Parts: sequence; C-alpha cells; structure tokens
Amino acid sequence: MMETIKQHPHMVTPVIEARSVGTRVLRSEDPQLLRGRAEFIADINLPRQLHVAFIRSPVAHARITHLDLSAVRDCEGVYLAWSGVDVAPFCEGLPVESAMEGFVPTTMPLLATTEVLYVGEPLAVVVAESRYAAEDACELVDWDFEALPAVTDADAAVAMGAVANPQLPDNVGLRGGATFGDIAGAFEQADKVVQGRFYTCRVSAAPMETRGVIADYDWASKSLRLWSNTQMPHLLQSMISAHLGFGEHEVEIITPDTGGGFGQKAHVYPEEMLLPLLARELDRPVKWIEDRRENLMAGAHAHEQYVDIAYALDRDGRIVGVRTHALGDGGAYHMPPWSMVIEPWCATVMTPTGIYDAPAVEYTYTAVATNKTPVGAYRGVGYMAGTLARECLADDAARALGMSPFEFRRRNVVSTFPWTNPQGIVYEEGSWLESIDVLERMVDYPAFLRRQAESREEGRYLGLGLSFFVESSGESTAGSHAHGSKTVYHDTATVRLNPTGTANVTIGLSAQGQGLATTMAQMAADTLGIKVQDVSVQTARSTLHAYGSGTIGSRGAVIAGGAVARAAGVIREKVCAVAANLLEASPDDIEIVDGVALVKGVADVSVSVSDVAASIYFDMSAWPEGFEPSLEATQAYDPARAMFSNGAHAILVEIDAETGFVKFEKVYSVEDCGTVINPNIVEGQIRGGVVQGIGASVFEELVYDASGQLLTTTFLDYGLPTMDVAPPFEISHLETRSKHTPSGVKGMGESGLIAAPAAVLNAVNDALSPFGVVLRSLPLTPEKVLAAMAGGTGMLGTGAPTAIQADGSGGRA
Repeated sequence: MMETIKQHPHMVTPVIEARSVGTRVLRSEDPQLLRGRAEFIADINLPRQLHVAFIRSPVAHARITHLDLSAVRDCEGVYLAWSGVDVAPFCEGLPVESAMEGFVPTTMPLLATTEVLYVGEPLAVVVAESRYAAEDACELVDWDFEALPAVTDADAAVAMGAVANPQLPDNVGLRGGATFGDIAGAFEQADKVVQGRFYTCRVSAAPMETRGVIADYDWASKSLRLWSNTQMPHLLQSMISAHLGFGEHEVEIITPDTGGGFGQKAHVYPEEMLLPLLARELDRPVKWIEDRRENLMAGAHAHEQYVDIAYALDRDGRIVGVRTHALGDGGAYHMPPWSMVIEPWCATVMTPTGIYDAPAVEYTYTAVATNKTPVGAYRGVGYMAGTLARECLADDAARALGMSPFEFRRRNVVSTFPWTNPQGIVYEEGSWLESIDVLERMVDYPAFLRRQAESREEGRYLGLGLSFFVESSGESTAGSHAHGSKTVYHDTATVRLNPTGTANVTIGLSAQGQGLATTMAQMAADTLGIKVQDVSVQTARSTLHAYGSGTIGSRGAVIAGGAVARAAGVIREKVCAVAANLLEASPDDIEIVDGVALVKGVADVSVSVSDVAASIYFDMSAWPEGFEPSLEATQAYDPARAMFSNGAHAILVEIDAETGFVKFEKVYSVEDCGTVINPNIVEGQIRGGVVQGIGASVFEELVYDASGQLLTTTFLDYGLPTMDVAPPFEISHLETRSKHTPSGVKGMGESGLIAAPAAVLNAVNDALSPFGVVLRSLPLTPEKVLAAMAGGTGMLGTGAPTAIQADGSGGRA
C-alpha cells in the first residue's frame, strides 16, 4: 500500500494567489546565454592550475599484468602520474549498495588495479602543465594485459558463458519481482493473449556540454572547492567526505552554468573523486574537461534493455492481466548512486499497467553486468522502455482485435479517480480518458485514415503512432516508499525580502537549462504578492547555501517550487502582520497584490510592501507586540503523497519506400502537469523531450562489436537529431491540479522522452501494416525498415503479421 509521509505540523504549504503563474513570462536566464555571458566550467581558469588527462583501457575485459608509468612521469611538463596502486591508499573505490531485495553490490575503483572491465575505464591519471602535455604523456604508458572473455550481450550474461565482473559471479546485479491479483487465472481464462519482446538500444544523453571538474585545495584552511557541472552537488559533497576523508563542512561544491545534463550528470564519477586527491597532493588547482570521445565512451550510458510483455484480453478486448519481464544490460558496474537497477526496475515497477485498468499484474526484473560502460540515469529512465512495451503492445492488440488504437485505449483506460492500482498505489487525480479524447480530436483520425488510404494507392506509406503515459513526477520520499524503494529526499529553499520590497531566492537544485530561475521567481512573486521582475533567483551554484537532493525525476517545479512557496509564505505572514499593525486591521483581512498590502473591502487603505519591509528592518514602532523581525526564511519541502502527471503524443510519419528513411510530418501532444507555471517552458520541455525521443528511436545507437569495442565514438558515427528532422508541434494543455503541491503543480520534464519512442515505433508499424510486418526494436534504421518491407507477408498476406524481434529474427506477432 502507498505510504503517506508525515510532515511536521507547522510545515503548511501556502495557497498561491496566482498572477504570474500560468503566464508566458520570458526566461530570465536567456539574455546571458544569448549574449555569450554565461560561465561554463571550461571558461573557469584558476591561478597556477594544472591540467588532467586519463589513460583509458582500449580493451573491454583483461587482467592487468604490467603497468609502468616511469616514462610518463619523466615526460616534460608532467607533474604527477598515478595508477590504481597509487590511489588505493586514499580510496578503495565507489561502493553502491541497496537494501532492495535481490540486489548485489559492487565497488567501482577510481582507477583499475587488477582488471579492466570496459573500454574507456580509467587506468591511470596524468597531471601536466597543459592538456596537450598531459595527453602526449598518456601515449608513453607501458602496460600489458591478459585478454579475458568479453560479455557483450544481456542474454549471454544471464546464460553465464563468461563472467563480466568478478564481483558478480553470476553476472546478476539485481533480480526480483512481484505478483498482484490472480494473474494465473487471468491468462488461463483469457479470450486472447497478445505478447512481444521489445528492445531499446543503448544510447548516450550526449549533453551539449561534456562533463568537467576543477579542484582547488587550501592546506592552511583544509578547505576544498570543487567545480563540477553535476546535477547532484550535495551528493557529491557527501561522497567526497565519506570516501576521501575531507570534512564535509570544509568542502564546497560549485555548480556553474551547465549545458545540459539529462541524467548523465546525476552520478558520482571516478574523475570527480580523483581531482580532489590530485589537488591536495600537488597543492595546485587541477582541471579536467571531458572531450566528446571520452563522453561517448565513459559517461554513463542509458536505456539498453529487453522488455517481454503480455496482455491477457477478455472477449470485449479488455486487459485482465499484464505480465512483464525487463532484462537490463547494466554494463560493468553499478553506477553510483542509481546503479544498474534503474532501467529494468523502473520499467516494470513504477507504472506496471500504464493508464490501463488491469486488475492483475506480474512483473520480474533482472539487471546483468556486461563488459560495457555502466548504464545510468537518462531522461525518462526506465519509464521509456516500459512505456514502449505497453503502448506498442496496445497497438498490436488493437490490430489483432480489428479495433481503432484510440478505441482500444478508451475501452481499457482508468476513467474514475481516485484509483488504486494492483500494487496498492493510489492515483488521486488524472485526465487519462480526456487525453485520449483530446488527442483523437487533434489528429482528426477519420480524416487521417482517408488520407492514409489515398497515399497507399500512390505508393506512399503514412503512419500514425500513439503513446499514452503516466509519470511518477516530483520524485520524493513518499513516491520512493510507495514503489518499494527507501530513498529519502531532503530539499530546502531560502527566501529573503529586502528593505526595498524586492526578494532574493536560493534553491537547492542546480539548473541545466530547465528555466528554474524563471519558474521559481514566478512562484515566489505570487506567494509574496510582488512583481516577478522584483525577484532574483539563485539556483544551487554552491553547497554553502540551500540543500538539494538533485535535479532529477521531474523534481524542479514540484520540489523547489514547494520549498520556495513555503519559505515565501513565512515572509508573507510577517508582512501581513506588520501591514495590519500599520493599517489598524486584522492580519486575516490583509491581501497583497502587485506589491501593495490592502485591507480587504477597503480600497483606499493600503501600504506598499517596500514600506512594510523597510519598517521591519528599520522602524520598531511599526512592529506588533512580540514580533520577530527576520525577513529571511528557509523551509524544506517533500510531498506527503506520490503524485502522477500524464499525457499523450501522436506522431505522424511517412516512410520513404526507396530509402527506408522515416520522415516526421507532425507531432501532436497532450500534457497534464497540473497547473502550468509557464507555458513557454512546458512547451519547450515537450519539444525537446520528443525530439530526443525521435533521436533514440531512429538515429542514435551506441554500437559494440563482439569483442566489446565501442564503434561509435564520435558524432560522425553516433547520429543525433537535428533541426531539419524536427517536425512541427501542436500542443494542448490539460490541468488536473495536484492536491498536495503549491498551486497544484506536477512535474513534466521527462514526459517527452518517456512517450515519444513508443509513438514513433507505433507510427512506423502503422505505415508498414500493408507489408504484414511489425518491428519491435530500436533504432528504426533505414536498413531495418527496408528489410522489413522486403521480408513482410505483403499486401495480400494472411495470418498474423511477422514480428521482427530485437535480434533480427522473425516470428508471428
């Protein structure tokens, strides 16, 4: 059953009197970005700084038999070169543990000592007077190895032909599952069963800005300043303290402007842990900026997993049971803190039925180690693969029943709230049925079918793909506990009202381009009753200020917004108390609008917020008896219940019969994230997420050969979607307010990427339907599409369509 997290009785979330919330306020972050005035980590240079480069393994799996850095150390301009043996006395590695049943821990070394487990694993580190000198010196390393069998496939890892990581003798990092309801009876009594295996390929988040770290240690004060473009600065601070021996109170993490994270920067990496040791050892600042080849090779990878799913259907086409198994290729180690659990566990556990009212559920999940780069978080983590499987099987079921994909979903959707899913988790509100109806009207489905039929007569193949999603948004302690994890989150914000009636806000979450400074200013302005232009917001540029558990899981608007509203609410109460004293009224009769405190119902009795603030700072006679004059408040926020946003995408494609290339004609999106703080920012998130989903569906794939060599190490090999393939969007907003957040806000930052790949795959399969073929693996390369068109059963084929599985084999759908 879902757990309600108890909160301290004084932690009341104020009601926001919205004036700027819901309006298209221009992003305050943009002027400095557009004028080139932002300061990214590569722009920062400290006096006397040295530069770092890493020697990385060129092989996937080997035992180190010899490693000599003498020639490296003797190279001109080199100040230090360390191997794993040199680092071991300072840190044994990065352990990843979990109380989750079936979890097997691993420890990731900062530098490999006895074995290397993936191409790109750091073997040694070099510090020199320039990056050029450091990289040149890396070429002089003298090392030898004994090659070991490389495990490069998740199914092979399960079969245990070889061991990828000696810490996981059976290659399994997690295995678990659960059953809710009479799942055996549902399948035994089903009128029809539809099933399939879906594959999401291995991808990179590929942020515009790669990772980077600068460390500066002061021996006199024993203080460490570390610049990192991390999404989780406070976690990094704690890990440095726990595993390197620096006092947490003596460590400051500074997060400068960051050019995208998308989850890849929500981890703690060996490089971030090594640079503090190097700075302390050399008594000089040290700097490392990742190049793109390193990023594709050593930055956390994402997504790769197989999802087997089956729906048991009754005679009316209703889903009576869902069985799901997710097998995740986790790479060589658990990546701290999220581990290889994050893909298969989230794919099955977080929303096992999606939007469908299925009474019985069974899911299992397995995460296995392979000799590849470790897998970690990436926008929509786990949800994307789970949604792909559920939504593509929904289209398969609709085809099998001869039913419209809209009608199949309408027949199965949860339409009454609150609704308790088979796991016992309560969904208090949602617009799931309404999103189906709105999307169908937007698409004008009958008109599309006519156009599709006419196009086929001309030898053109159009397809329409649907994808409906529900997302656990605003990751919180309550949401974590509801799904069986025991993660505890802690986030604060500080609000200060100045003597002039302007406000400064500091939040504990770092920003990677989401527009947090703008939306938080809107939340604070409406709570304080002042103009949004009079609010300045500082995101978590330094861990010396507000605390945050990380910019992850669509948390920004919900968690930071909740903390801001609470802290601003404390200030508002004080302003109302003093205004009431000045106006000889009750505090309950004071309202604040556009920077003026008014007595309700008395239009000509008012005082400006700036005058009230000045009185609090400088005029004791204005204070009511017993008044505490601080106008700075820090508050924490963690929602009491799990909350869920929802929405849908429909994507219209055309397949070029000559080339197999998928052309994107239009995207229709329906989004329900509760109250929309700023439509510009929400729509930007939708567009960006969907285009990322198009990339993961058609263009992007990190490819390994059988020996574990990564073949896609530049943007010449790894394709990204560009503006010439980005289609026009039509977006509709639904607003089902949350009962538990300020202004009814829910999270939505991941929804575009969660649902878009399923819509793309469904659209391509709809276009391919005349050929009697169904694709079930990503990416949808031209070669794969052409092969499907050539190998299908054809226009007049009979029987079930041929399903092309992830391994390329065919079978009946």
